[in-house]
Amino acid sequence: MKKFKKEVRSYYERYYRDGDEAHLIDHADSVCDLALKINKDLDEKLIILASYLHDIYNASNRKIHNELAYEYVLKAEDDFLKTLNEKSLKEVAHAVLEHRASFKGEFYSKLSALISSADRGEPNLEEVVIRSMKFNNGNAQDVYEHIKDKYGSKGYAKYPDVYIEIFKDELESFQRKADSITVDEVLEMWNERIN
Repeated sequence: MKKFKKEVRSYYERYYRDGDEAHLIDHADSVCDLALKINKDLDEKLIILASYLHDIYNASNRKIHNELAYEYVLKAEDDFLKTLNEKSLKEVAHAVLEHRASFKGEFYSKLSALISSADRGEPNLEEVVIRSMKFNNGNAQDVYEHIKDKYGSKGYAKYPDVYIEIFKDELESFQRKADSITVDEVLEMWNERIN
């Protein structure tokens, strides 16, 4: 499986080269690693493909990158996707479509829930602050508002059941910290990381 993962990573890496600092290939690596770690019974090849495909259009069109990736997968024009049967192709396509924290519907399959979960990352507020600061070019006020709006206890981020099952205690603590974070704490976390 390591060989397959390396080949997939190498092929899709070009799509991540022009991304913002929070959405480079290392983000896809993290999603893949966490998805494989928490996987219980899904095909690892599909997990690897969905992980590396989920943000391939993030650099070119952030607002609809998931829709563009979905269409790309369904066309099955690259060598990796051509090998999939129709059922697997649809599962991967829906996983990239449904990975966003703002996704409101029901997940198409367990693969969608798994990739969405892995895209959240483990509940670690410092890591979220660092990724958000990279994405927002170090604007602590924007990051503070983003964390409250997305990750707080009343935030819009959707957590799949599999995520809640695995990270229940950590998630509750994470959300409490997100609710109470200040702009100064955002800056402090950022400054500690870059110094």
